[in-house]
Amino acid sequence: MDRDLRIAAYVDGELSGADRAAFEAELAADAALAAEVQLQTRLRARLSAAYDPILDEPVPPRLMATTAAAANDAGPRRFGLGQWAAMAACLAIGVLAGRIALPQGSGSQQGLPEPRAGLARALDRGLAADAGPIRISLTFRDQAGDYCRTFTDASERVAGLACRRQDRWETRTLTAWAPAAGSEYRTAGAETPPEVLAAVQAMIAGEPLDAAGEAKARDGRWRR
Repeated sequence: MDRDLRIAAYVDGELSGADRAAFEAELAADAALAAEVQLQTRLRARLSAAYDPILDEPVPPRLMATTAAAANDAGPRRFGLGQWAAMAACLAIGVLAGRIALPQGSGSQQGLPEPRAGLARALDRGLAADAGPIRISLTFRDQAGDYCRTFTDASERVAGLACRRQDRWETRTLTAWAPAAGSEYRTAGAETPPEVLAAVQAMIAGEPLDAAGEAKARDGRWRR
């Protein structure tokens, strides 16, 4: 198990016995590793506090019916070579669509496209509690003191991270993404891809903003 997976397993309480003891011995001897674990713990606690209430919501009848139908389906289903090939082709098309959904222009860091007008407006004015095709999840300051925000865009089928630089938003991370089935009943943060969360972990300074801090930063036009 590599370093990132071990950190995730430790934070999630999935390490036990000798594995947990060995990891905690590493933590005591490695200040950088301990800092990563502390940051990951804070991030997960923030996400949990924001999104765990969703688990208490009643399951929509449509999803209950779908689950019941799947449970009553007779026997395991085997896929032939043709079906696997079709699934792989769909995946490739989905990834390609995510890459070309936003136009190439002057761009942001590492050649990523600048946010389109709709996404830029959502980054400027949106709050994590807002619904819509473009949804904001985490808001935080990076190590340079600038504001950064994670987002998912159901219409463009992308997710990413953008930061405020000199009165405009710059894309820092962008990845293909699609809402899961029934995701109208979930928040954007619950579906943030691991690539985006990893970028947050690498850039964040301090704690993510809570709802009050997010609103204050927005009303202050994201000035430092």
